[in-house]
Amino acid sequence: MSALQAYRRSLSFLGKHQLRWFLWFPFIITLLVLVGGFSLTSWATEGVSTWIEGWLSNQSWIPEWMSFLADVVYWILWLILRILLYFAFAFIGGSIILLLMAPILTWLSEKVAMALGKPTPPFSITQFTRDLTRAMGLALKNGFFQLILTILCFLIGFIPVVGVASPFLLFIINAYFYGYNFMDYSLERKRLTIAESNAFVWKKRQTTVVLGTPFALWMLVPFIGPMTAGFVAIFATVAATLKLEEETGLAST
Repeated sequence: MSALQAYRRSLSFLGKHQLRWFLWFPFIITLLVLVGGFSLTSWATEGVSTWIEGWLSNQSWIPEWMSFLADVVYWILWLILRILLYFAFAFIGGSIILLLMAPILTWLSEKVAMALGKPTPPFSITQFTRDLTRAMGLALKNGFFQLILTILCFLIGFIPVVGVASPFLLFIINAYFYGYNFMDYSLERKRLTIAESNAFVWKKRQTTVVLGTPFALWMLVPFIGPMTAGFVAIFATVAATLKLEEETGLAST
């Protein structure tokens, strides 16, 4: 319950401590990801269709009246690549946003700790780079394990009777890893090693799952969920930091 209450507190905390400007970052990053995705698919469509058009024009056996095939291929590619972009964003868009927002969320977690009056290490570009590398590395590692476990859950779903539990198991796994990511911004500031973070998060696994549950639920909303995941990540990071900074067990770890 205290983990869920931390989410409720995060809404007012950002306003009270004048941190709402952090909400501009997910807007900008999401916009860049969308523009980049559409630009990439447009570039791929143009490149492939140009190659096919050139190939067709060099085939003497193809009648001139079939020149419209190049336009047909272009629009088919346009549609297919954008459908693939939609599904890619729907399934891994949240992970991409979290990876790109790692430096922002690291900074936000420190700002929250400072607002709480907690001691924070002095800024060092070297240490910040290390923390950023750790955060991005952890996001990639957790994303990899999420993918492997997701595939296993998918396979379990084909097993009679047992397969009924697959969707619930998959949700808990995703919530756990999402919660881990949000908690680690505080753990890295406490200078815990990856191994120590793993042990701490597993020890607090119920809290970890609860902290990751709102984000995991939001990610289930088709397209809109992944597209706005960055905004939810802001509140999740604040909630996780509030929870961990008040967690007595963290100080003794």
